[in-house]
Amino acid sequence: MSILVTGGTGFIGQIVVKKLVDRGYETIVLSRRGAVFPKEIREKIKIAWGDIREFSDVLRIVADFGVEKVIHVAYTLTAEGEANPLSAVQTNVLGTCHLFEAARLQGVRRVVFCSSIAAFSPQEKYGDRPLQDEEELMKPVSIYGATKVLNEFLTGRFEKRYGTEIPILRIAAVYGRGREERGVTAWTSQMIAGAVQEKPVTIKIPSRQLASFIYVDDVAEQLVRLSLIERLRDRIYNSGGFTSCPAEFRDIIQKYYPRADIRFDENSPPWPYPYKIDGTRLAREIQWEIRNPDAGLLDQINEERTALNLEPMKKAG
Repeated sequence: MSILVTGGTGFIGQIVVKKLVDRGYETIVLSRRGAVFPKEIREKIKIAWGDIREFSDVLRIVADFGVEKVIHVAYTLTAEGEANPLSAVQTNVLGTCHLFEAARLQGVRRVVFCSSIAAFSPQEKYGDRPLQDEEELMKPVSIYGATKVLNEFLTGRFEKRYGTEIPILRIAAVYGRGREERGVTAWTSQMIAGAVQEKPVTIKIPSRQLASFIYVDDVAEQLVRLSLIERLRDRIYNSGGFTSCPAEFRDIIQKYYPRADIRFDENSPPWPYPYKIDGTRLAREIQWEIRNPDAGLLDQINEERTALNLEPMKKAG
């Protein structure tokens, strides 16, 4: 089976690609800038040069590579979208519609679409309850979130009108190594890099800012399983996540690095995202439980240590 990954060189996409390769699937990465993968991965993937904003590129790639399924991760993130709305709409809306249309024309079996909890309203709109998969109150406060809502609407239209199968995964705040600069959880990488390298770090976020967190490897596994499962019971899924805050992440890191100097900017603006996300439907569907921040952060610490040729740490008691 041939599976196309858009955004395959990015934070989540690279792990998706590795998981597909490890399972033995023919994996195609759509890229317009080049792809950097370890040698053992690079030799097993196919690079499809093109720009998702150009329909002719997308249609050519889907046709030429005989794509059977797609995992669509490519997207312009929140800060970039606010800085350049036109670029965000071109990539997020037009690019996604190009992919859906190419999939329709070429008879692609399934396109897994990455949505986001940014498509929801802030938590106060829902009260003190976890958000379910079927939520209808979606009033995002960012361009990024608004494009997700529009694309979710498009998935329903393509499914109803053309029969194209497009399951939606609404992803919580993703943390993990590799997100050093871009994305709302880049601060987790900054925290850990500072601790491992014994450098002080100030995080520009309130220490008690609640959010729903999920480790990057778990999101990648969810996407892969959604693409591979033979028959899906539903079309909309929440990734789920653990409600936590930056101060709790700091406390976990300090179990391993007691002298880590991690501070916060308490005057930073709050996040406009919900922080209680129910992911039980997806966990039941794909038989996968996400790890808690204790386990995820230890994995991230050990990835950072490995990159510096240091021995991995064992779980703290």
